[in-house]
Amino acid sequence: MALRSTVIALLASTALAVTSITDDEMTTYLNDGAADLAYNYAPMWFFGQALDEPPCYPVWAFGGNVSTPDIYDAAHQTPPAPQCEYPDMGCGCRQPDVPINNPGPAFPIYYTFDQCNATEVRVAYNLFYQKDGAEVVGVVDTGHDYDWERVIIIHSKDTASNTWAPSRALLSAHSGYHDLAWGDIQNTLTTDEVNAGDAINPNGVQNNDHPKVYVSWSKHANFDTRNTGWNDPISQSTDNAFRSEDWWHFVDAQFYIRSDNSTAAGQALGSVDWGSASSNPPSVQETLCTQQALIAQAVKNS
Repeated sequence: MALRSTVIALLASTALAVTSITDDEMTTYLNDGAADLAYNYAPMWFFGQALDEPPCYPVWAFGGNVSTPDIYDAAHQTPPAPQCEYPDMGCGCRQPDVPINNPGPAFPIYYTFDQCNATEVRVAYNLFYQKDGAEVVGVVDTGHDYDWERVIIIHSKDTASNTWAPSRALLSAHSGYHDLAWGDIQNTLTTDEVNAGDAINPNGVQNNDHPKVYVSWSKHANFDTRNTGWNDPISQSTDNAFRSEDWWHFVDAQFYIRSDNSTAAGQALGSVDWGSASSNPPSVQETLCTQQALIAQAVKNS
């Protein structure tokens, strides 16, 4: 029986593979603004609380909400939230506001994309928070006003078959990136599983279309793994940062906002002051393909 269970688990982890698309399909996606491309390989996002303190949760950058779109001018810029004493991460900012072990509420993705060359396309999924971190009185100030974080998915062309598929994911973390080969991402979901509302399970299945991304409790660094062993202040600025799966959310297509400088959203995002959170979507877009720091700063996990 043990051998049979092992074989079944092995088959489950290898039977499925990431969906490839034709070169013509990729061209159509790009010509149409890449929203469908972004959605078809989007992450499932996870958020967690530590010490019974909920995190800040992603929010609209210019006063929008589920029923009202952003208004793209400086007067409607979402205000930052104040720093509070550790471990009160969520004070003054948007929180999940539903009990744990439930899907979280809707939030937007400010996405951009670029075709870097004949065999590479990148899509950036940017999330906005009103702050990160907290104050540890007399010790350290771990946070700042505003926070922009992102996942960048790299699509590569197989010239032999003339098809495209995701090849890597860059997960922003502490001014750098975790750089992961697609097949090495620890947990992924199929589109059918996402459509069925699955999130927590299955775990340990790799190389499907939707990576599970775990957002750290304090600084919003992105990881492909959970880690609930460290809730001290210093660890939150390292790869030991606390992240769990108390809430999850898959962003609906209607909340994908193209945010490069060709759009009103991108122009507004690039025109206002985000303080220390300078990596706003249009600024990242400008060097999405050419800035070698995207890789040079990466934490190599593969």
